[in-house]
Amino acid sequence: MAYWDSSQGGQSPPLLGEIKGTPTIRLYKPKKKQQPGSHKKKTVTDYQFERKAKDMKSFVDKEMPVFLEYVTHGQTDLDKFEEKAQKNGLPRAMLFTSKPNTSPVAKFISTEFRRKMLIAEIKPSKKNKAIMDKYEITDFPALIVIHPDSEENEGKDAVFIRYEGTESKDYSKHRLITFLEKHALKEIVMPKKKETAAGGEDEAEKPDSAKTEF
Repeated sequence: MAYWDSSQGGQSPPLLGEIKGTPTIRLYKPKKKQQPGSHKKKTVTDYQFERKAKDMKSFVDKEMPVFLEYVTHGQTDLDKFEEKAQKNGLPRAMLFTSKPNTSPVAKFISTEFRRKMLIAEIKPSKKNKAIMDKYEITDFPALIVIHPDSEENEGKDAVFIRYEGTESKDYSKHRLITFLEKHALKEIVMPKKKETAAGGEDEAEKPDSAKTEF
């Protein structure tokens, strides 16, 4: 977040664009299809709602970036999730929630642990029932981390670590960070470059859609 005081005079930075009136509240959001760390391509949205804390918070919550994997079609989506984690050498976590929309806290942790851990959001449904049964999920929300040693136990069920939280207060961002930090990588992993037919390396793979971006 940044603040520009127009009463000080002078030209506003070109990055801000044209300011026609004050106060102006504007959101700058990097586009997804660009190299990590680059913000040259961006979408700009002027805030057009009530200037009240509740309304402003709702706007920001909705516009927060999200880097979760969504498991909606049962084992098919779960296989893709596990394959992506294995390909990039990432620990994986699964958040089971019955909320219709992704919560701001879930969006936050997906950004906080991006490229350090792959996190999936799974909602209760007929297609996901087998997954919930496998990991003994009966109450929501629930959070588990797949033990990394499970990768070596071929033919055996995955070993998972359950987050011991049962109430809404247990799912605050601070408590979730404390739990996930124990299992996430310490350093980020950048997307792997794909090899060309000649055996060389091509450009980094382009990110997928918002639902599957790594």
